[in-house]
Amino acid sequence: MFNNVLLCTQGTDGAKKAEVFVFEKMEAAPKLKVTVLTVLDEDWREMTGDDWLNSSKTHTTFLDHVENQMNEEITEEWQRIKTSHPVAERATFLQRTGNIAEAITKTAKELGCDLIVIGAWQKSKRFSIHSTRVGLRGTMKNKDLHPLLPCPLLIAP
Repeated sequence: MFNNVLLCTQGTDGAKKAEVFVFEKMEAAPKLKVTVLTVLDEDWREMTGDDWLNSSKTHTTFLDHVENQMNEEITEEWQRIKTSHPVAERATFLQRTGNIAEAITKTAKELGCDLIVIGAWQKSKRFSIHSTRVGLRGTMKNKDLHPLLPCPLLIAP
């Protein structure tokens, strides 16, 4: 029924459930094309702290460091996916930066996807030193995504 799927993931528990759902389908349908998309929210470069104490060079150096760190973490996430789901070696992996809803829908249009899959929102556990949530934690509101959808959206349970 679907031939070209865009799987949006950022490493959270809900996203991991979406990964399992898609890669199980991919094993059963060898012709299924899957693109794994990770979106960095455009707001990350607006991070500030005691920036008024820093020069613009120090601030730029810090942002470059953070960007490199995030890129490394995304690469590690993609490796985790490939290790957990060997069939993922057949998938294409993309990273975009921007408004999350807009990046998802723009990518789906560009690739001619006929289905977008995302994970369901998961209630985070109370903070504990032993149970911190991993993932980029980027979120979006349904009202921002739904009007932009170029194809069906499946929210994996």
